[in-house]
Amino acid sequence: MTKGGCLCGKIVYEILDEPVKTVLCHCINCKRMTGSSYSTNISVRSSSLRFVGSPRKFLLKSGQGPVFTVSFCDTCSSTLWKESESEGYKGYTIVQAGTLAQGLDRYPPEGEIFVRERVMWMGQMENVEQFEGTDVRL
Repeated sequence: MTKGGCLCGKIVYEILDEPVKTVLCHCINCKRMTGSSYSTNISVRSSSLRFVGSPRKFLLKSGQGPVFTVSFCDTCSSTLWKESESEGYKGYTIVQAGTLAQGLDRYPPEGEIFVRERVMWMGQMENVEQFEGTDVRL
């Protein structure tokens, strides 16, 4: 079991099963959402995510692929996870890896998406699948 939560502790969660896949995303929306150069996304079956608290939700119509519902803390603004009803994403929750309490080392990336938008100073990861868009399947 893996645990995590927001910065202020108002929302905490646990993941009951092992994650399905870990992917780095280099799209502009993930950069804005995380305030970083990319996001590290851990996909889990939605049925395995349990949480305490009431996250706020934001509908992200990115124009870059699937429409996501982004859940975040309304107190500290931590982005926690996102979900989509789009093909290939339904039934999964994409947890922002930076919200894990510990154990992030256990989930190394298996793929990188939106690689054309990767910052120039960050090289391609070795032995990690590369995708131009969101072609990675869970």
